[in-house]
Amino acid sequence: MLEVHNTVDSIFKTVEVPSMLKNEYNNKVSQYENMYESVETMKAMAETDEAKEALVNQQIEILNVRMKCEVELAKKAAAYKKV
Repeated sequence: MLEVHNTVDSIFKTVEVPSMLKNEYNNKVSQYENMYESVETMKAMAETDEAKEALVNQQIEILNVRMKCEVELAKKAAAYKKV
């Protein structure tokens, strides 16, 4: 996940993209980070192993969806790369 994020983040820092696309990227990253942290908080309050396991699975799903989203946004950003 971090490798994907670092690569995508590098693209958004080095390629001149419209501010609307850059804002979309920043907003999506922030949303996924907030979702992950919310589930992390719920895990700390969970009382059973089953509940904790379900929350871990939720975090895995959040990370998977985030990676797909970041890759799609990177493809859009790469289209603006100067030749």
